[in-house]
Amino acid sequence: MEGSCLDGAALSRGRHFGVRLLVPVAALSLATCDRQPAATVSDFGDPWTTEPEFEFGEGVGGTSDASFSLISAVRVLGDGDRILVVEAVSVRATIWTPDGSLLRNVGRPGEGPGEFAGMFGVQVHPAGFFARDDRGQRFTSFSDDGTFVETIPFPASLSGGAGLRYTALLENGSVFAIPKFSPLEMWGFDGNPPIESLPVVRLSEEDGQWGLDTVAVLDTRNRALVIAPEGTPAFGGIQSEQIFGDYDLTWFDPVAGSVVVVRRNLEPGVVDLAEIAADGDTAWHRRLSPPPVTLTPDMAGNVIEAMSRGRPGRTAETMRAAVEEALYLPEFLPGAVRVRGTASGEIWFSGFEREDSLNVWYTVWRNDGPGGVRKILVPSGFTAMDATDTHVWGYRSDDLGVQYVVGLRLLPPAG
Repeated sequence: MEGSCLDGAALSRGRHFGVRLLVPVAALSLATCDRQPAATVSDFGDPWTTEPEFEFGEGVGGTSDASFSLISAVRVLGDGDRILVVEAVSVRATIWTPDGSLLRNVGRPGEGPGEFAGMFGVQVHPAGFFARDDRGQRFTSFSDDGTFVETIPFPASLSGGAGLRYTALLENGSVFAIPKFSPLEMWGFDGNPPIESLPVVRLSEEDGQWGLDTVAVLDTRNRALVIAPEGTPAFGGIQSEQIFGDYDLTWFDPVAGSVVVVRRNLEPGVVDLAEIAADGDTAWHRRLSPPPVTLTPDMAGNVIEAMSRGRPGRTAETMRAAVEEALYLPEFLPGAVRVRGTASGEIWFSGFEREDSLNVWYTVWRNDGPGGVRKILVPSGFTAMDATDTHVWGYRSDDLGVQYVVGLRLLPPAG
């Protein structure tokens, strides 16, 4: 079986999906299995570069409003004349001009309309953006200037104990979601077999009843990290995702009503991207082959050392042995670690590849767009979050951990 396809065997265990989530499990498969890309792209031409143009934050003459901490999203609104900055941990969203003038504080912590009950994510559409508030079990709609529009609750019949992580609200009112399990459940510490795949499902309402359909299946092998030294309970150890894991990634488009599935457990360095519509059909499919990056002993050792220290009640040797046993250490690192859908209509992704002191990103036009595939070099320490035709937006942190919102102008190869 080729690594880009999964059958439904791992989903057929009734405890996981048959009763608890009511997900149909017969003959599930990723929609790309019957539609392979025409060719694997390995020649990306001369790289594009960037130059600084916009930057704002408290350390460059800003006010306390520009004191950013733990930025979770930087998104372009409108025609690029507004920048949305989200700090989910601080339950804060702000809208700025590109040159750093504050236009609006959006919402505030709370339970009421237009407020955020807890950490939230955002999805941008042409008229504004939605804030997905998991704790409040709702989507909140804002216009592109930050004006509150309406509150859309999660499906009431499934939001409580169904174990779903809602990911995107579509224009027709249906919702994408993925079953939600703890790393302990994913690993199989609860006495059940490990969960090796999860469906992307679409919930839609008809005549007051919510139905559920499977859109795609994600490979979740090598995703869960559970570290429990011998003689200690699993819940007293470490539960997270594998740092070097090659499980599938996703990006959801609420306007197109689709999900981009990024598969990265194929040949060394290969990244497979497929956009799957809500009905399960494949809109487009690309496969890229950036240069593979080897996992070096130093890289693995640094991670093991960092995860082994500072655990009260356990010796360093005991903790190190547990980390080494649980950590997934492939020969080659996955070719994609971060995936972004952007205002330009492209998908951006980056892995562990570097050129001198620069980070390497790759961009792919969706659905046979005009720009083909590009390789783009950005400064080390800059995290790309969104892009227009002319700029890439994101943030950087200085040596003291202070964060700044940054807009870099995109420069084509010389000549």
